[in-house]
Amino acid sequence: MYSCTMLVKTMTGGVGTACGSFGNIAVDGRLSMANAIDVARETFKKEAAFNRSEYMGFAIEKVSRFVDYKRPRIVDNDTKPDQIFGLL
Repeated sequence: MYSCTMLVKTMTGGVGTACGSFGNIAVDGRLSMANAIDVARETFKKEAAFNRSEYMGFAIEKVSRFVDYKRPRIVDNDTKPDQIFGLL
């Protein structure tokens, strides 16, 4: 499975992980990384628009346990994983 966590702008202007029912999603691990990214991007952009939050990208990694990140890939954002509040 791919574990995906949406990134949003924090109150202090930094980048942090989203909270709520769609802040973290699992994507079918049988998909390629490119297809999993497409699914997550579409889902998170819709969720950000619905919640009126600022979409800042997302973290994705193929994992055996949900949101158990070791070396997540950051998509649509240049922030390093260790600089994202609440990710690691």
